[in-house]
Amino acid sequence: MITERELALLSYPEMPKIVTNDLPGPKARRLIDEAMKLQTPTRPSILATLVIDEGFGAGIKDPDGNVYIDMSAGVAVSSVGRNHPRVVEALRSQSGKLMHSAGLVTETTVALARKLSEVMPDGLRGECFTWFGMSGSAAIETAIKYAKAITGRSQIVAFEGAYHGVFHGSLALTTREAFRTPFRPLMPDAIHMPYGYCYHCFAGLQYPTCGIACGKYFDYKLSTPNTGAEDVAAVIVESMQADGGYIDPPIEFMRALRETCTKKQILLIVDEVQAGAGRSGKMWAIEHYGIVPDMLAWAKAVGGDMPLSGLTIHNRYYSKLPQASQVITSAENALANVVALANLEIMTDPAANILERCAVVGEDIKQHFIDASKSSPIIDEVRGRGLFIGIELVSDKKTRKPLSPKIVGRILKKCEQRGARIMACGRFGSTVRLMPPLTITRDHLRKGSDILIEAIRESEGDLAA
Repeated sequence: MITERELALLSYPEMPKIVTNDLPGPKARRLIDEAMKLQTPTRPSILATLVIDEGFGAGIKDPDGNVYIDMSAGVAVSSVGRNHPRVVEALRSQSGKLMHSAGLVTETTVALARKLSEVMPDGLRGECFTWFGMSGSAAIETAIKYAKAITGRSQIVAFEGAYHGVFHGSLALTTREAFRTPFRPLMPDAIHMPYGYCYHCFAGLQYPTCGIACGKYFDYKLSTPNTGAEDVAAVIVESMQADGGYIDPPIEFMRALRETCTKKQILLIVDEVQAGAGRSGKMWAIEHYGIVPDMLAWAKAVGGDMPLSGLTIHNRYYSKLPQASQVITSAENALANVVALANLEIMTDPAANILERCAVVGEDIKQHFIDASKSSPIIDEVRGRGLFIGIELVSDKKTRKPLSPKIVGRILKKCEQRGARIMACGRFGSTVRLMPPLTITRDHLRKGSDILIEAIRESEGDLAA
């Protein structure tokens, strides 16, 4: 297994390091002010106060020289760390040969498709083909199109709390109202069902005595006449729900989805954009549940430092898709391909054993927050697998009343001022998500976590006052 000493060489040696008296510093502030004038207001980053000038490993540096521990990995993208030497070398080597392919067959695209087939979950591995794109939203848009073409049906089932993207079809499956409301009407025939979110169960039940009511309701909805789900092409589900609260659902819930989809000849499409590519301690989070999807959507950490996404599909559906029916000029970029190959090779290198380490250090840091929760009136459930960890913050543990997003925002701002980049998520905006690079050292992971705990402790005092 890769050592802590080796991992330390892949990040800034000194993190965090805050050198300006105020944040953002003067150089960062000038860039923010200009961005507010020149960039679209629809980008969430337009409201940020952290500017990134360069990155290395688990760290990011702003224009004023402040160095932050990135506990978000660029929103679960930089899983092998920013500017990993093997990735940089792959870019340098490829850039003088070929970058844009214009859709022509290239060695890099074939090599990446071959590698993806080798690392897919059992049941897809060696029996699949891949479509390539440039964003997770695009992968889900393609999944919707393909599902309709394959089945001849129109309805798509997704889940409450889902985030699948922000384009036309993917936005209809996403449920955050701030994303949806300004852009209605959305794609028709999208149906939303309760996700296996045990902490806030839709039926007010407790796991495991609940009998997996969410799974039973799903089967009822898809198997019973006159429920409005009579023409379902596909079910699209996050293997572990990301924006909805970093939720690790019960195994029985995911297996119930597979069983019903098989019974009704509905495609099961798993969205691994945020939970996949090693983050859960396995290559794909769906492997924890022992089921096989018909399609698997991926992005983020596979491309890492380059924009890349894809949809990997079982071979049985190859002949059902019309040839040359979807043209995307800038897809299959050779630079993105070689970077993805480098990322996958780093993650699956048996000598380094990055995924096994991810599972171990993730459990350790999860336990650190569980221990902190015992004396905290704010920290409640701590959940997740590997370095996909969700922390529920509440104002009342008995009622599980979510902590207000305003207070959560203040906590995260305190973290930023101390040099840790941490993000929130969840239906109530009250879940803190930890998704650092898989290559982060234990020391940096602990420092970032302790900064968060310290900020929470201060906020507990503010609430008491």
